[in-house]
Amino acid sequence: MIKNVLYSLVVGICCQAIIWTMGVSGFVLNDNLENLPYATISHPKSKSWVIADEEGRFLLQAEVNSGDSLIFHRFGYRKKILISSGEKQLKIFLQREAIPMDSIEVEGQNFPNNAPWEIIHITETDQMSSLGMFQRVPGSLLKTYGGRAGISNVGMDGGQSEHTKIVLDGIDLTSPQNGQTDLSEIPLVFFQQMYQSRYPSIDYGSGSMDGVIHLSPWFNRSYLNVATGMFGFKSISTGYRLAFPNTAVQLIGGGFTSVEDYAFSFNDSTYNRKNNGIDQSFLGGRIQYLHSKKTIIKSSLFLTRSDRGAAGSVSYPSPNANRTNTLILGNATIIRLLNSGHISIQASRRGNDEHFSDPDFSINSRHEVSSHRLKMNWNQHFLDHLEAITSLEFYDENINSSDIGDHNRSTSAASVSLVYNVTPGFAFRPSIRGDWGESFSATTTDFNVQFDIPILGQIRGRMGNGFRLPTFNDMYWPEEAYSVGNPNLNTEKSEYYSIGLQRSFLNKGQIEFEWREKNTNNLITWTIGNDYKWSPINLNEVLRKSFIVSFSLPVILKKLSVSGYLTQTMTEDISTGKDLPYTPENTGNLLLQYSQENILLNIQIYFNGKRYYTGYDSSFNLIDIELDPFMDVTLGLHYKVPMFNNLRMHVTIDNLLDSETSFFPEYPEPGLRVNGGMSIQL
Repeated sequence: MIKNVLYSLVVGICCQAIIWTMGVSGFVLNDNLENLPYATISHPKSKSWVIADEEGRFLLQAEVNSGDSLIFHRFGYRKKILISSGEKQLKIFLQREAIPMDSIEVEGQNFPNNAPWEIIHITETDQMSSLGMFQRVPGSLLKTYGGRAGISNVGMDGGQSEHTKIVLDGIDLTSPQNGQTDLSEIPLVFFQQMYQSRYPSIDYGSGSMDGVIHLSPWFNRSYLNVATGMFGFKSISTGYRLAFPNTAVQLIGGGFTSVEDYAFSFNDSTYNRKNNGIDQSFLGGRIQYLHSKKTIIKSSLFLTRSDRGAAGSVSYPSPNANRTNTLILGNATIIRLLNSGHISIQASRRGNDEHFSDPDFSINSRHEVSSHRLKMNWNQHFLDHLEAITSLEFYDENINSSDIGDHNRSTSAASVSLVYNVTPGFAFRPSIRGDWGESFSATTTDFNVQFDIPILGQIRGRMGNGFRLPTFNDMYWPEEAYSVGNPNLNTEKSEYYSIGLQRSFLNKGQIEFEWREKNTNNLITWTIGNDYKWSPINLNEVLRKSFIVSFSLPVILKKLSVSGYLTQTMTEDISTGKDLPYTPENTGNLLLQYSQENILLNIQIYFNGKRYYTGYDSSFNLIDIELDPFMDVTLGLHYKVPMFNNLRMHVTIDNLLDSETSFFPEYPEPGLRVNGGMSIQL
């Protein structure tokens, strides 16, 4: 182990795939403190520009120094010129354009700590540490199946991964086959920010009742990176940007390979993990086109191909199994800006072609799965404080599988939301959505309110319901020796409410308390029966309660910032009185960032508490087994080379304590992992 660590420190110091984390980010708001979508932000000095998203968020990846100008403009609002004071996070207010006026020059403003649009920024350490950024989303639970080659997905508030959607640039990444998103197939260079949807069930319907995590692809620069590290990890990625006054094009591409063979302990014995390597290549592109002051066209295309071993579990090894998958993601959006709103039409597609083979068990299967979505939105302000948000959506899912055959499901949906801003800082939003298909219909509601109370802070509350349809695997999986589907499953239904208090202090600090409660009926769970065969069933009722404390402390000791959260999750299957399997009672995250001149140090500490699952004793009787808690520590050191502004050196250490971090007990994770490297902006 020591020899491998020293080798990686020496060899890896010269190369590592990483995205340059420079620029300014923030929100564009109107004079009612509402998010203002699709404003254009430009930096004349570098000729870089970017279009804010539908929530008013933006990230401009350009070197903006103190004294530089930033220009913000949107049809129907007065242009604003900001003279930067060196701040990296901004809030920008644009006023409605009543009469023609000259441009207004203003000084930069700090980002509002009590804004309800929290962003998880992807740090340099995140880019080198696989999926650690998902552990910083309060209430999230990253579920992995062993190393970089293992399947990885995420759930919220102790729920299943099928209850949380992952969306990349407006493209729903959920597989209709199993209802999950395999995060290991989404290269980290495809996105630079993460945030949670404020109205998940209304925006996305089935499968979003726990939440929606958006991945924002804000790449807009040219770069070249290469990489190496422990466990045979090697990588290369590159990006190239073309920017014109009305058109911006970004292309990215690359790939990585990792052997992922490592030693692990199980039942007081040591084994070697084999057939766990992965070879992945990827290509992506994004275009933004300002057709006119009123019309914006955006499009993106992402492709990945993964070829990896499928080692299986410890007790059911597959030394010769293999899984290949080609994933294609694409969308196109046209936006028409109005004086007091906008109309948008978006078409998106997710498609994958997966081939699984295991000659030891005579398995050779292929699954072609696709989903298509056409969504139309109309946002319009009526009067000064009333906004109507309407949408119409058509969604189609298809599968052509050698195991479960050909199946198709088409869904239509419509939603209406009314936002009434009583005063700045006090607003409520009732929403309703209807989904219907050939053999089902569902109604989703949500009521959201937020208001500021002097001294106390901002109070936010919401209540509503959600649902999830069974997946193709749930219904149609063929009967085998150890598993069988269930075509008679009912639709999951849930009710939820939450209340939170957010308080800012000392200008840049904040603390938030939030209580979430969810009650789910007909929860779909794959369970092993007395015949030792796995099959999905509907549990009668499941209750989940979460209490979350998140915080961000002011910068202390000159350039040290501290942020994190603590959660307590209580779950219960009402029919049995037992906790839900693999759900930790407590989780926590602490992020320390220290910067001084040319050095940046990141330390992330993640805690996962005890949890239970159903296993067997020596006589093959079903028993409840407790898994020990663990702590996962990640360290990153980043050095900006003097006199070479575009060059940085990096060293990261994952699992610094060499802890047993396996989420599932029979899918071991590697121990301490060291990477080092260099990143260059062209």
